[in-house]
Amino acid sequence: MSDFRFLYPEWLAMMLPLAIMVIWLIKRSRSKTLIAPHLAKAMGFSHNSSRNLSISIAAVTGFIAIVALAGPSFTASERPSFSNQSGRVLIMDMSMSMYATDIKPNRLTQAKYKARDLLKQWNEGSTGLIVYAGDAYTVSPMTSDTHTILNLIPNLSPDLMPFQGANAAIAVEQAISMMRNIGLSQGDLVLFTDDIDNQEADNIETLLKGTKWRLTILGVGSQAGAPIQLLDGTLLKSESGHTVVAKSNFANMAKLARTSKSLFTPIQLNNSDIEAISRLTNNVEATSKLNQAKQIMDRVNNGIWLVPLLLIPALMMFRRGVVFALLVVTLPAMNINSVEASPWLNDDQQAKRLFDSKEYKQAAELFKNKEWQGMAQYEAGDFAAAIESLKGVQTPRGKYNLANAYAQNKDFDQAISLYEQVLEQQPDNSDAKHNLEIVRRQQQQQQQQQQQQQQQESDENSSSEQQQGSQSEENSSAEEKSQEQESKQNQSNEQKMANDEQKPQSKDKDETGQASSEQESTPKEIKKPDKPLEQESQQLSQQERAEPIDPALRKLEQVESARDPSRLLKAQLILQAKSKQPPENTGKKW
Repeated sequence: MSDFRFLYPEWLAMMLPLAIMVIWLIKRSRSKTLIAPHLAKAMGFSHNSSRNLSISIAAVTGFIAIVALAGPSFTASERPSFSNQSGRVLIMDMSMSMYATDIKPNRLTQAKYKARDLLKQWNEGSTGLIVYAGDAYTVSPMTSDTHTILNLIPNLSPDLMPFQGANAAIAVEQAISMMRNIGLSQGDLVLFTDDIDNQEADNIETLLKGTKWRLTILGVGSQAGAPIQLLDGTLLKSESGHTVVAKSNFANMAKLARTSKSLFTPIQLNNSDIEAISRLTNNVEATSKLNQAKQIMDRVNNGIWLVPLLLIPALMMFRRGVVFALLVVTLPAMNINSVEASPWLNDDQQAKRLFDSKEYKQAAELFKNKEWQGMAQYEAGDFAAAIESLKGVQTPRGKYNLANAYAQNKDFDQAISLYEQVLEQQPDNSDAKHNLEIVRRQQQQQQQQQQQQQQQESDENSSSEQQQGSQSEENSSAEEKSQEQESKQNQSNEQKMANDEQKPQSKDKDETGQASSEQESTPKEIKKPDKPLEQESQQLSQQERAEPIDPALRKLEQVESARDPSRLLKAQLILQAKSKQPPENTGKKW
């Protein structure tokens, strides 16, 4: 008995209302009778015994039920523990286009914020981190400690990458290989990128076809694009001298997500995009039994043995229909709170319950009604799929939701047209008016950015042409000056040679002790070099013969003193680059 305890002692508080109810029933039985108690006693009638018996049974039954709910426990049992063994790899684009400023302050900064928010929600399972540009590199192998990866995120930048470019397919391949190395056959690939071209999309689709790897994509940037502003404040230019405008290809991203039956969402100002990705990737799909030495002590609930004592009074209550009434009341309530499939509900009703419980992705798969399906896809962040579902809906509400999806997908022209159609049918729709004003302002900002970009390009082209003209003039004048200097130098050399031929030889004068002009200009004795100088020259010659060391690797010697994590990270990426073949030229330099 020393190990006895109640698992849920809060239920014992129900003893007080039970005692109050029993006392009230006893007093009521004494006062509420057809015949006065003294007359009934004189006439020889006694009904108190049967009423008291019923009250006693109710009191005992209530007491047993409360004790059973409190969970009396006498013993504890051992059971094995299991852990979530799901795996996921965060793949981050570190190409130069991540410096584009279409989202403030730039795409790279926003992607880092989103990565930190997502890593904070991955508390179980294994997580890895890969970055890529022209090639893919492992920043963190698979680990259960996401705090280590969180400390690395602020130091990531395109300037650390050994090869510039963009190749998302090779990063996906490396992420799959990383998870296979720890024994996983399925997992999540979460890709943060601003562009996927057709070749990359085809290669990734080939890698995922027929596998259980699930690709989730967060699209960073906008379809309109923006110039790429480097760290020194200048804009990135192409080989022809034009300013590069980086545009995001959301169509290929949405197509890839549908292929892997996963999720694509453009980056949002709120945290709805990260919440959607977190819900999808935190689903437990695999567990693994731990070491038998790691056991969990679990208390045994012995209150179940008190349940048979409640069956006899329950059977007596069937005569009055109390149990049936309780079933009629509780079963529908239990069914309302359940989001699982029910034989009493159709697909749309079950999907509506999933929608109300914020399981938007599952609800979208189950909805047959296109309007509701589009709303679920919109809430899940899959705006491209929401647009496809809502295109055929002609109701004002459907057009309004379709306009919102177009606005979130940065297609402002379509959104404005649909908002205007809604206002023609419903002039008092304040939500449509408010959203229309916001979308028009965003469209104006987008047009102003494009005009500024075009003006910058024209100014830069004109300035480059002027610089080329001035450079050509300077080159021609420099060539003329060099030719004049060469002619003067040749004339001076010819005069010097003629004077040397006219001068007498100086050997005879040296023998008579007369110093010549040549002897006065040269030292009398050439000293031999000291030994330290000889050693230095030998060391220099050996260093020159040795293999040249990459300057970035020399920085490894200064990392401990400088305490700059980005230098150590860059050196790590350079070492990985040296250990494998250089990447193929895909034609993408930014």
